Amino acid sequence: LFGLGVSRLDAQDPDVGINSLQTYQLSANPHFVLDVQTRGDGSKYAELVLEKELDREEQRELHLVLTALDGGSPPRSAHVQIHIDVLDSNDNAPVFNQSTYKASVRENTPSGTLVAKISAYDLDDGPNGDIVYSFSSHTPAKVRELFALDSATGELRVKGQLDYEETKLHEVYLQAKDKGAVPGVAHCKVLVEVVDVNDNAPEVTVTSVYSPVPEDAAPGTVVALLSVTDLDSRDNGLVNSGCWVVSAPPRSCFSSPIAVCNNAVSG
Repeated sequence: LFGLGVSRLDAQDPDVGINSLQTYQLSANPHFVLDVQTRGDGSKYAELVLEKELDREEQRELHLVLTALDGGSPPRSAHVQIHIDVLDSNDNAPVFNQSTYKASVRENTPSGTLVAKISAYDLDDGPNGDIVYSFSSHTPAKVRELFALDSATGELRVKGQLDYEETKLHEVYLQAKDKGAVPGVAHCKVLVEVVDVNDNAPEVTVTSVYSPVPEDAAPGTVVALLSVTDLDSRDNGLVNSGCWVVSAPPRSCFSSPIAVCNNAVSG
């Protein structure tokens, strides 16, 4: 706390009167000043008073010189070195090297595959600067089932089954927390794009127009509609247009081959 004495400094001088200890001086510095006090018996002492905030991250230690002076002519003096160690307090929160990470992973990627590595730093020392990574509290349970996070290294890995057809983009919210008594926390997110693979075969759907088909149906009558779909994306889900001629079976009611056609369809 500013203005409070942090240490009492006392020198002794066996002389009396003007030749005795008269004052103290402190070497120039931006943080401490001296408050010289006089006791009832006339002896003097000094208190080292904090005047400006200390920051361990800027300066871990200070070296001061205290001088005690008597009033003789010429005055005599004594000097003492004051070494001050600045102790750490948890005044810095962790900081991520970026707020948003981006990664892409193929669907059906095996469990344990590395997706991304997040990284944060903390300027404090000891437990105040030790970082633990974890999922943020508002990360959905589904995301926690799909991904695993190493609390020490910040490595995000595949844990569950990724399916492009189910979810194309996952937003994973993570945090870094130090081990201070009142921990500092930082947040980031990882955008994981799921890349499609050709894991779905085309599906043919037949819709009957006439069922049953009248015996006097004219040639060329449409008796069924066929559609082809594929759940995959882009080229993996594109069904090439074309026609296939299916021969009528022996003794069939169809007197000629049947032409089955489809248009290009993208899943």
